[in-house]
Amino acid sequence: MQVNANRLGEMLLEAGLIDQFQLESALSMQRNLGGRIGSALVKLGYLPEETIIEFLESQEKYSRISLEDLEISSELMSLMSTERMLEWMVLPVELRKTGNEKSLRVAMTDPTNLKMIDDLQFATGCKVIPVLAVEDEIKQAIKNNLPAKPVKAPEPALGASDMEHGVVNFEELSSDDPRLDRLLDILKEKGVLSVLDVERVKFK
Repeated sequence: MQVNANRLGEMLLEAGLIDQFQLESALSMQRNLGGRIGSALVKLGYLPEETIIEFLESQEKYSRISLEDLEISSELMSLMSTERMLEWMVLPVELRKTGNEKSLRVAMTDPTNLKMIDDLQFATGCKVIPVLAVEDEIKQAIKNNLPAKPVKAPEPALGASDMEHGVVNFEELSSDDPRLDRLLDILKEKGVLSVLDVERVKFK
């Protein structure tokens, strides 16, 4: 069965919030650039996002959620990739387990997109319960709840390992040895040797 992914546009048209030309323009933009019908209507200047959210909320079957300062567990954030969340503009906010069934509340801008909900259920293995949220809040919440990246240890400076392990020895180096120049440059950069000290070592 073909699932209508643009139900929202039809609902807005039926409610008189947009006309046929505006709907066709938004659908054309969606086909060419991808994304969601509601986002296309907003970008084209036909409707503010808040009007769309309020309209959907008035349908009674959709509840609205505020994502401001909401902390999402790492378990929920791992249910789908960051790229997928941003592509679909969705955010998992609550997981409930009843026996063998798992229900997942997902914040989204367009809960009428049944195809996306089917895809979400397939991707997460959960029954998806859509809740309404504005796009900016979803983006910010995704950003705020991303797992922290491990701090990468700084790479040792050129020649530092030589100094630590005693591989380079002043006594063994001649003034023509390029290793000496490299080592002296490192010591000078670190403030261990002054320019005068470098000259003394080179021309001892």
